Amino acid sequence: KILTKQLGGYLLDEQPKKPFVIHISGKTGTGKNHIANLITEARYVRSVESKYVYKVIGTHHWTHLSTSEAQAQLRDQVRDHVRKCMYSLIIIDEVEKLPLGTLDGISSYLDQNPKVDDVDFRHTIFIFLSNTAGNIIRDYVNDQLDTGRSRDSLTVLEMESLIQNTLYKSGELERSSILSRYQMDAFIPMLPLEKRHVKLCAIELIRKRVNKCGCLGDANEADCMGRKADEVIAEIDFADKFSRSGCKKVNTKVNLVCPLDRTEL
Repeated sequence: KILTKQLGGYLLDEQPKKPFVIHISGKTGTGKNHIANLITEARYVRSVESKYVYKVIGTHHWTHLSTSEAQAQLRDQVRDHVRKCMYSLIIIDEVEKLPLGTLDGISSYLDQNPKVDDVDFRHTIFIFLSNTAGNIIRDYVNDQLDTGRSRDSLTVLEMESLIQNTLYKSGELERSSILSRYQMDAFIPMLPLEKRHVKLCAIELIRKRVNKCGCLGDANEADCMGRKADEVIAEIDFADKFSRSGCKKVNTKVNLVCPLDRTEL
């Protein structure tokens, strides 16, 4: 809800002072890319296929380069992309895998500058997806639940503070000017997923192939899908309260419970 309000306000502003910069943190499978895709779908008709979306994946880009070389590559490619369309969306996934300090190469693009290198970045959205604070978030949530707090009682302020402190001490934003110059507009924590959350992921997939699961025409279709989802949950590895892989393996497990026909593969 917080992100919706912040992003909505930004998109409605015809003259924003700076680009909108989001850092999304969490363990694998908790929905970081899902959030990025929702933002993409909201802005472009062709969603992730839009030519205005530029995506960098940390494990595939510039890992062999020095920091200064990686900074130059990122700076040049982002600038050239936004030059073509100021309403661009820049997604940097697995940002922690890039050479440390790479993001500082685009720090000037994220500030309140009308133009940098003759390019206006103020209408551009930057999304950084990271695993760095994932373990810290999981452990913090687990500790709070153990004290009797509810998941919904965790505040944006406490989670944001937790993430910022973690990133400044280690990870892709260690001692970064992006943090010290307050260029980040939102820190979004993706909380670890409990069984009830993973079950919802399973039900959503089962609903899309309800006939393959033997639930189509069932007197109580919802109950049938729930039972099938429980079978999926039984195949997922959980550590304490949380799924080790979030919802990432749900699709594979649903294939076991609701196998596709050969013609659908």
